[in-house]
Amino acid sequence: MKYSFLAIPILLLSSLSCQGPQSEEVSLFDSLDRLPSLLVNDAASFSLGTEHILISGKQQGISLKTIQLLSGFSAAIKTETESICLDNPDSFTKYPFASKQLFQLDNEGLEVSQLQIISKEKLGITLLYSIKNVGKSTKNIRFQFQPSVDLKPSALMDSTVGGNAPDQIIFDELTGIFTAKDQANDWYAIWGTSTDHTISPKNSDCTPEIIKHGASAGFEIPLELAANEERFVPVFIAGSDQGEYTAIETLVDLRADLQTDWDENFALVDSLQSTSKITIPGKEVQEAYEWSKFKVGLFQFEKGDINPIPIENPEELYFLLNELSQGFPEMLDRTIFTFDETKPRHIQPGWEMIQPMTLYMVGVFGDVANRVTYIRPNLPKEWKEASIENLWIDDNKLNISITSDSVKIIIEVTQTQKKAGISIELPEEFSKVKVLGKEVSSDTKDGFRRILMTGAKATIEASR
Repeated sequence: MKYSFLAIPILLLSSLSCQGPQSEEVSLFDSLDRLPSLLVNDAASFSLGTEHILISGKQQGISLKTIQLLSGFSAAIKTETESICLDNPDSFTKYPFASKQLFQLDNEGLEVSQLQIISKEKLGITLLYSIKNVGKSTKNIRFQFQPSVDLKPSALMDSTVGGNAPDQIIFDELTGIFTAKDQANDWYAIWGTSTDHTISPKNSDCTPEIIKHGASAGFEIPLELAANEERFVPVFIAGSDQGEYTAIETLVDLRADLQTDWDENFALVDSLQSTSKITIPGKEVQEAYEWSKFKVGLFQFEKGDINPIPIENPEELYFLLNELSQGFPEMLDRTIFTFDETKPRHIQPGWEMIQPMTLYMVGVFGDVANRVTYIRPNLPKEWKEASIENLWIDDNKLNISITSDSVKIIIEVTQTQKKAGISIELPEEFSKVKVLGKEVSSDTKDGFRRILMTGAKATIEASR
């Protein structure tokens, strides 16, 4: 029997042995329908992660900021007659903090899903496999999982981080955990599954490519599935450049906090879907705006002098915003991961610009200090309407709707703070202005006609 590089405390082992009820695992998959999603058309460009960890590419390599853990991994289903590599999904869907690959194995009467889950802070990734017998008879299969380790400085590090020595993998029969170590550095990658499953060290029939100085080792789990039965196999992958104990702690936390991490992420995304929700004709811009909220949080109007700046050519700004939005959700995770705020930069990163630029196109400016919301629409010609719901400016929640054509514009606003000011600013050629259906006079300044009011609701109609 071989033992790991570091003895694992009994307390940690007890944590690893706790397996949540199957209903929790079912709930994870069921809740996916309530999350925003997009289809991954090119697995080579896929990325999912945070500023701390990234899983990317067709081989699904995993990297930390400082070191690469895996060059890739593979999963397979072995029946009595063949081995089926799970490398060509029928569908591949990305969510803000997860991704799902679906494999329809019709000839074998099986349906397999791979759910990848990331948490906000942990230096690890959870894979949850759902294996369902959609046939009418019992099936005996073997689930195989095998990563290829390539512990080395990540692409973000320079040559001073350390060399790339050969990796060694040890399997601990007592704990069922695989531990990989770079022989010249204190770098570790570890993986394992639930102790509810009996695993056997075994190289998969679908072994991923092994890089020079890398290593590979996997396991096999026998499963008996009754007709229409669904079983779940979790795989926990963690790593550290601070020693094996740190990596093990992460693995334990991933295992213990799976449901908690999911619930916290889900609750945040669910609340962000309805908060500052924008509806505009530009599909790519709207999608980029929404995914920016899920990844970097809501744009906040800060206290300070706010002066709405007129745009001479909204079409030009829209072109820039549209260019920035192309492929934004697909690239966002990788871009956030690779960004280094300690290095000199000359422009604000794209993911931080999407929300304020989109609000700028709609024409919303928040003066928190003076409790005034300015609305000066900058809609491009193809945008005949735009709206934003549940927009928080300090403690004031607003709904704003704008409809326009070549001769008329209608702006509807509701707000929860009735005493807060609303300043509608329109080009001065809109000479006829009605507020709540009654024609009113308005002053002009710098070529704009201004209508200032308070109250819970306002409807402004203006025509040229």
